[in-house]
This record gives sequence, C-alpha cells and structure tokens, in this order.
Amino acid sequence: MLTDPEEIRIISAALQKNVRDPNRARAHFDRIFADFFKTVRFRNTRVLDLGPGQYDFGELARQRGAAVHAIDYDPAVIQLGRHKGFTVREGNLEEVKAGDFEEAFDGLFCKYSINAFWFHEAPALAHHVRELVRLIKPGGWSWIAPWNGASEETGLTPKERVEITTVQINEFRNAGFSAYELTEDLSRYYGVHGLTVNRPLFTLNLQAPESVKACIMV
Repeated sequence: MLTDPEEIRIISAALQKNVRDPNRARAHFDRIFADFFKTVRFRNTRVLDLGPGQYDFGELARQRGAAVHAIDYDPAVIQLGRHKGFTVREGNLEEVKAGDFEEAFDGLFCKYSINAFWFHEAPALAHHVRELVRLIKPGGWSWIAPWNGASEETGLTPKERVEITTVQINEFRNAGFSAYELTEDLSRYYGVHGLTVNRPLFTLNLQAPESVKACIMV
C-alpha cells in the first residue's frame, strides 16, 4: 500500500491496472516472507526482483538489510523504484540475461512477472530459464511464481500449451529448483492466482511450508 503522495502520483501512470492501485495490500508478500524466508539471511546481500510492481518485496528485503535491485519495462515502475532509492534497470524480462550485470545475486525473486508463453519454441524458453538461473550465485536462493497465461490469439493447442509449460518445469528442475503446482487456495493465499494454464512455483534453497510441500510435482 502506498501512502506517500508523490509515490501515488508516480504509480498512477503505471501500464497495469493492479500496479496503479495505491491501496493494493502487502499481505501476500508478508505471507510469502513468513512461509519461505524466515531463516534467510538478507543483511549484506544483493537481491534482484524481476517485475517489482510497487516494490513490496523490495521494501521487506531492504528492511532486513539487503541491497535490492530490480528490472522492469514500465516507466512509472522504474521511476517509483528510483524515487524509493532502489537500483532499477530498464529492461524487457523476456530478454534478461546474466551478462547485463557485473555479478550474480544472492537471491532472485519474481512474483507473476514472467510467462512461459512468451516463447512458443522450446529452445527459446529453455534459454530464458537458463539465463534466469545464471543470475543467481552458487548457493543463492530463488522464489519464482510465473504467470503462465496463454490467450486464444496464440493459436496454441492444449497439447502445445502443456508441452511449453513442461519445458519450463524441466529446465528449473534441471537447475536444482523444487517445482510445485499450487492449489487454487494456495495461489490465492500468495497472490499468484488468475486465468493461467498452470500454477507453478519454483524455489531454490528455500524451505517450503508443509502445505506447499504437498504440492510438489512428481
């Protein structure tokens, strides 16, 4: 939730309606922190947030001592982050790559900001996931919940949609991530619900609560 008049003015120009809403609650992020990050050390670490929205995650991580970086393509989101004192890079999340940064990060966070259906060919999607993984230092952590929405305009058959999401799942698994298929209730609880082909959550070096562990993909 934003209360500062200047922050509200800045974000009012955001491209996405939900990001423009200054009354958007932070409860989903509080739940994510409580369930996945209570044992994570943030002090003196570098964290990257892909698609930071109103910087809810960034604020929580910074309060715990992290230096938070972010990437987004929306000018209002970029301006808000810089106004708040975050290091923000303008960029297309479809094209993000490790070479854009001088060094990898201790943690990588992404809540509903990447989509498997940006890529209709398996090699391109696999390359995208590998570049995301390369952003993380050895031993680092990651929490990634994609928004895998596919409109009818894509022309993809149900079988092709499953094939694409399977590539995403396998690439994260091959990189050592745990892969979960959240229930509808859990996806709402963590604020990652919507009209999507699946409800995946990928985590690396994070302890999941029992409710999420029960959703692990087999």
